[in-house]
Amino acid sequence: MWDPAPRWPSTNKVVVLKATHVPARSQRAFRKFVNRKTFGYAGLLTACLAGTAAAQDVIYGPPAPLELQTPDAPLLAPPPAIPPQLGESAHEAVESYPAIRAAEATIQATNADVRAAKWLRFPSVSVGGRLDDDRLGRFSPQIQVQQPIWAGGSITASIERAEAGRAVAGARLSETVEDLALQTLNAFYEIVRATKQEAILRDSLLEHQRLVESMERRVEQEVSPRSDLELASSRAAQVQQQLSLTIAQRYTNRQRLAELTGNADFELDSVPEYSPVLHHPPTDAAVVQAIACDPTRRRLLAEAAIAEAERELAEGSILPRVGVELSNDEITGTRLGLVVTAQTNGGLSPFAAAEGARFRQDASFLQLAVAERQLREAIILDVVENTTSAGTIDSSGIAARAAERVTESFMRQFITGRRTWLDVMNAVREGMSAEMALVDAETTAMASAARLLLRTCEWRPDLMGPSSEQ
Repeated sequence: MWDPAPRWPSTNKVVVLKATHVPARSQRAFRKFVNRKTFGYAGLLTACLAGTAAAQDVIYGPPAPLELQTPDAPLLAPPPAIPPQLGESAHEAVESYPAIRAAEATIQATNADVRAAKWLRFPSVSVGGRLDDDRLGRFSPQIQVQQPIWAGGSITASIERAEAGRAVAGARLSETVEDLALQTLNAFYEIVRATKQEAILRDSLLEHQRLVESMERRVEQEVSPRSDLELASSRAAQVQQQLSLTIAQRYTNRQRLAELTGNADFELDSVPEYSPVLHHPPTDAAVVQAIACDPTRRRLLAEAAIAEAERELAEGSILPRVGVELSNDEITGTRLGLVVTAQTNGGLSPFAAAEGARFRQDASFLQLAVAERQLREAIILDVVENTTSAGTIDSSGIAARAAERVTESFMRQFITGRRTWLDVMNAVREGMSAEMALVDAETTAMASAARLLLRTCEWRPDLMGPSSEQ
């Protein structure tokens, strides 16, 4: 495979470099260097090649990744299904978390690797000198300039490997963004779940305490047995225990979210409300969209490209290299000619290296198939969870309203002696359980909808800031 190299300029014209960032003193020194007899040809060759490249005004490499761009336009608003505080928290996590800074630094390093690989197309210059022992004090300068013409595909393979490495770094950044957003939304909705359940448990605890006080009066009046009072006290203690556990879960997830966003004073501004229209997005093409924009898939494809480039690089190292060489020293004078070189390292080790790269490429494709299966499984689970939660919300709402009416009825029937105290306590507990199940279903629907929007790239915390509607 032929490696493109800069074209040789016409020999009857000298290309003079003019750059505003080069001082005039340096330009005069450079002209003096070119005009010297000893280094004249070498300076002319280097200047011509550099002048040709500058005249083409080529900017190597693709545009900066979206993750590193800083557009003047304001950030896009997240989808309506994403609460404003969640969008703001996810954006803060993406902007401030150290893993993002590390991934961006890796991208900068790979950009430098790409530039270094593309410099392989240009001439290599070696300068030296020899101090004669027969004539003390006489210094003989030596210079050699080599311009590669054909390197067996090694230069192209090096560039492709560097560019694939940059693609891997960009995909890893997107993976980090998605992982941080998933952790943020999971912690956020756990806080929402715990906050709603805490309110239900507090109301239930007050109801149980009221029933305990009522039963204490009935026991003192010897209207009811003491076992009924013990039953009421036991149920109240169970609710208190459940409330303490829920408060601990809320504080745990609040601390987790504070570590992700860097905001130690995070507090839930308002509890987001469930919407059957917003929190059940279309899921017909969710799997296809998720696979198309999956950063893990992009990373594995780029790793396969790296293995392919390494295979080409190993195979190219076996082939001879062709180039143009210009040299000047005191013994041979100035020489310009075509040079063919061939070199082997470690016998047949390049063949083994090429075979190893080919196996690594196969492994990347197999890992790609595994990643796609895992992604399909995660998407289908979110779709099923989101779909079934709609029916659970309807049934839990009906059950909660019915349990409230049953509790009131059982209390009236208990006073008239038609229901036992155990029936009343069970009705109160069933009403609380129905409300807790409703909160679980609504929070599950909102969280699964957010995960679907994130995995299908309809919500990008790195490109979408907090909503303007706070």
